[in-house]
Amino acid sequence: MSTVAGSRQLVRLASRRDRIVLPIWLYVLAGLVGSSAYTIKGLYPDEASRQSLVVAIGAVPTAGALYGRLVDDSLGAITAWRVGVLGGVIAAVMSIMLVSRHTRAEEQNGRHELVAAGAVGRYAALAAALQLVVTANLLAGVLIGAVAAVFGLPAAGSFALGAAIAGSGLFFTGLAAVTAQVAETSRGANGLALAFLGLFYLVRAAADMSTFTWLLWCSPIGWLEQVRAFDGDRWWVLLLPVAGFALSVALAGYLSARRDYGSGLLPVRPGPAYAGADTRGVLGLAWRLHRGVLAGWMAGLFVAGAAFGSFAKDIDAFLDSARVKKIMTQLGGGTQDPVDAYLWTIMALCGLMAGAFAVSVVLRARSEEAGGRAEVVLAGGVGRLRWALSHLAVAAVGSAALLAVAGFGAGLADGLRTHDVSGALGSLLGAALVQWPAVMLVAALAMLLFGLVPRYANAAWAPFGLFVFLTLVGPELNLGQVALDFSPFSQLPRLPGAQLTAVPLLWISAIALAAAVAGLAAFRRRDVG
Repeated sequence: MSTVAGSRQLVRLASRRDRIVLPIWLYVLAGLVGSSAYTIKGLYPDEASRQSLVVAIGAVPTAGALYGRLVDDSLGAITAWRVGVLGGVIAAVMSIMLVSRHTRAEEQNGRHELVAAGAVGRYAALAAALQLVVTANLLAGVLIGAVAAVFGLPAAGSFALGAAIAGSGLFFTGLAAVTAQVAETSRGANGLALAFLGLFYLVRAAADMSTFTWLLWCSPIGWLEQVRAFDGDRWWVLLLPVAGFALSVALAGYLSARRDYGSGLLPVRPGPAYAGADTRGVLGLAWRLHRGVLAGWMAGLFVAGAAFGSFAKDIDAFLDSARVKKIMTQLGGGTQDPVDAYLWTIMALCGLMAGAFAVSVVLRARSEEAGGRAEVVLAGGVGRLRWALSHLAVAAVGSAALLAVAGFGAGLADGLRTHDVSGALGSLLGAALVQWPAVMLVAALAMLLFGLVPRYANAAWAPFGLFVFLTLVGPELNLGQVALDFSPFSQLPRLPGAQLTAVPLLWISAIALAAAVAGLAAFRRRDVG
């Protein structure tokens, strides 16, 4: 029997399981490029405005760290600068998550053992996952190229941009296949691959902020920039991610043949003989489950807050377009100070990130239930409400900590540049923490779905995605205040630069409390599992 026998059927099974998630990933990538191309075309319609943008970006090192270097003033080059690195990171995250989902997660949960008991080759699961994710990246590349061309950008550069983003996803597909053999759990495999992604991103950022441009060749995210879509279209650079993918797949196959089924190459540390004071009880268990993820989120939000905060002083240099000023004013709730409007936008973005963390923590309770681990805990002296509340408590405290860290990083960076650390820290910490009621509302909605319809608990990402769209894109599309008001993040006081009012905070908190109570009550009355 072939070592990949049955992989075709496994690809069909994986495609069916991802029939909702995969189109969303592709839509996000294509929509990011399309919306950016449309927006940039409207914001910088003439060559003079684009040239001034290139000069302004070149004078701000932080812009290079976030998006890369902008060396040409064409609409295509500006679009590629704005979405290239971000699109490559999104494609990488998509690839890592999908590969781990169909390899290590299946093995960890025991489902692959049932499949492997049939007429299935040893490498069938790995081959099926790679076929699915490679196809997804190729589709993403084609869609990105087609969408960019539809919005009036040159076809050659459009498809070069799509191929560069797909190449980033392809490289991390191979890397995720390796980490799936190394780690024993899906979370460990994802964490290891994402750590490499973060390292490569930092190497690329260091190269774009310094004169050591050769460092771009040391990062697959840097290779994406070296393709230079709309500025030469160097297709040969794509050989690097293809070669990296091929070598990684070969290494993954080699490692797969030399490890025991169900285990990884990294030895698993045995836990302590006795629980520590901070890990005893059901709340301590929830804390132990989420503390590693929380630490990663805190580090990421601190870096993001500091990067965006250091950029605030130079925001005026980018607002040479009347439409840019109008959009920034709308985002800032009508304030005429562009710096305040920019800082509110950054704090709202940090609030949305904290909301994503809170939703993932609540949905981890569903994973514990579906995996049968919650039943073991509830069989003892732990009540249902205590168990569910432990996850909700971690979501509440953890999201507040994330907001505080983001506000501290932004305030520290902004204060150091404006020589007013105490003032910047106070204003931005307040601007960050005022997002917390809206964050708890999205967590409460996730708890409501978990309690009422556990099978569809993951649908909690749908209202959260709607809130993201309305908060960040709605003002630009002139959707109207009625539509924007559906997002709780749009209802919050626009700090800094606006007066703090308690009314919206109170009613958002009241709705969140009601949704959480309803979800907990429903969970208490339904069957577990």
